Amino acid sequence: MFNALKTASYLLFGILLTVSNLFGQSVIDEVDDSSSNFAADAPSLATERIERISQSKRIFIITNANASFDKGDFISLVLGNELVSRAIVAKIHDGRAGIKIVKIYSLKLWNTLRNAMEVQIIRGDDSYFINLKKRRKKDKDDAGATLIQDEEDLFNEKTLLEDDLSLEDNKTNRLIKQDNVISAYVGRIEAQDQDGNSARYNQINAAWAYQLEDNIFVEGSYGQNVIKDFPSTGLDTKLTNLTFKAKYAFQAPFYSFLLPYVGFQVVNADSPGAGVQDSSNPVSEEDLANESARLEDIKKNTVVFGVTLLKRLVPGWFFRADLGSDIIGGGFALEF
Repeated sequence: MFNALKTASYLLFGILLTVSNLFGQSVIDEVDDSSSNFAADAPSLATERIERISQSKRIFIITNANASFDKGDFISLVLGNELVSRAIVAKIHDGRAGIKIVKIYSLKLWNTLRNAMEVQIIRGDDSYFINLKKRRKKDKDDAGATLIQDEEDLFNEKTLLEDDLSLEDNKTNRLIKQDNVISAYVGRIEAQDQDGNSARYNQINAAWAYQLEDNIFVEGSYGQNVIKDFPSTGLDTKLTNLTFKAKYAFQAPFYSFLLPYVGFQVVNADSPGAGVQDSSNPVSEEDLANESARLEDIKKNTVVFGVTLLKRLVPGWFFRADLGSDIIGGGFALEF
């Protein structure tokens, strides 16, 4: 009996030891597999050089010396182990590639990109640099928004990049490629105070410019503000500003454009109570006449001139500044 119990104990101990080793090995294998999978996610980076950047910064010509990507591939640009932007390869020709930017990850790094600058390239999945949740969302967005069924979806087969850049030469003289530029800005417009002295007031303006010919724009703008206690205390005046301009675009440093202009401005002032006797607060006829005169003095129909600065921030968006006889101000603009 004792020998039987002893034998059973040895058998039970052997079974437990075997099961423990099996489970231990399974856990270790799982950790090893996880580590291996993480290491496998590390991307293979190729170093290439930026040869040309279009004015809109939508199109890049880069080298493909390492033959690390091909037409139709999604690639990511990397600087200092940080993602800069996502792009689609539209064409490969003589060891160079034309790529179209579809997403910007880091605006700060994006603004540092220059011709002749070296960047690292990831082909395909770039989730090594972002978490899994963002990767799944990004891949879904990229696949849905920028899926290419045919090369004709992006570019003409006859040229490498007919959008606004080719490997050989530009096919257009336009500095700003789009026809339309809309703007919203705050300006300082000149008028008068109730003492007849020159004064400037903040005015919100909206503008729409259309490119008639290469670099020749026509623009219409409208602005409006309210001047308190003008033409006299207790009265308010609505000041409106309608301006039409002709502009010509010149290239400036740092992805900027200067657009000198000449135009015609119509400034109107409306104050229903000006020059009208108020029975609850009667004033002299002379004061009423002065109110009407001051109101008429700030109305304008005049030729204006000046210059507009457009500084590209990201593809499609500009910072806008105006310095002219009509208004001094700044805001933002969008091309489309």
